[in-house]
Amino acid sequence: MGVAQKGKRKLEHNGRSYFWYVQQNDEDFGRMSLNIISEDKKFIVSRLIAQSVEDKTPHIVIKGSEFVGLENHDRTGWVRVQTPTWDDRIITPGLVKTIIEWCLGPKEQLVFVDWNGNLI
Repeated sequence: MGVAQKGKRKLEHNGRSYFWYVQQNDEDFGRMSLNIISEDKKFIVSRLIAQSVEDKTPHIVIKGSEFVGLENHDRTGWVRVQTPTWDDRIITPGLVKTIIEWCLGPKEQLVFVDWNGNLI
């Protein structure tokens, strides 16, 4: 079964369809999150918006099974890793594409963080 498309924007990248949307995250004190999902639901990530203006190193929440660097990582549940700092005050298709490319591209190492962005 595919992704429900209502209320989501579609982005085609490297022959795959991704859907993205911004939503208030009730579990994180009402902060806004960017959510990106591939059509086959193997790639699912979430990122709090406006991390670029905070003092903490930004991070992303990996909810799906597809993420370069975690192929051999035994995990259950969600994983959070540090990301580069992107200007994420305004969410654009270009930013969504940048995040997808970073998630699916090679990385030297992953730095894991807790739910609040602190190093584990």
